[in-house]
Amino acid sequence: MQNKRFRHLMLIILIFVSSGCVSKEHDNKKALKHMIQSEKLRLLMRELDMVVYERQKSELDRDKMRKRYMLSLGDTLKHLSAEIENMSESDLGLKLTQEDIQEYKRYAKNLSLDADEIYDLAHKYEFELLNKKLEDVKVSCNACHKQFRKEL
Repeated sequence: MQNKRFRHLMLIILIFVSSGCVSKEHDNKKALKHMIQSEKLRLLMRELDMVVYERQKSELDRDKMRKRYMLSLGDTLKHLSAEIENMSESDLGLKLTQEDIQEYKRYAKNLSLDADEIYDLAHKYEFELLNKKLEDVKVSCNACHKQFRKEL
């Protein structure tokens, strides 16, 4: 009786395995043919795969990106302020009094100080204070523009 059950079970397993193998082999040929015929589709699917399964950045990676951004911002402000401070009166393009020129260069110096503070915040990883510092930069820029830009 057990021998009969064993043979019956073996026959079921053999049928199951052989049907799975044939089906799997057939599916693989189909998939390979599809892949060969559609290089464009494969590239599109890879692009989708990269977006969907993109590795999420860790908090440390995000902090590095924030720090790089802040340092780049500081570099830009430093460069701008140095250019303004070193401009000749004729480069300013305006007929300014000596007091106006000093005021203009004071605004440039303020940009340099703001850049120093941004560098300091970046090195201390105090990213939450950046928005406040950016608001200070904006106020300083707008005050200079109000005083020295012509109304358009």
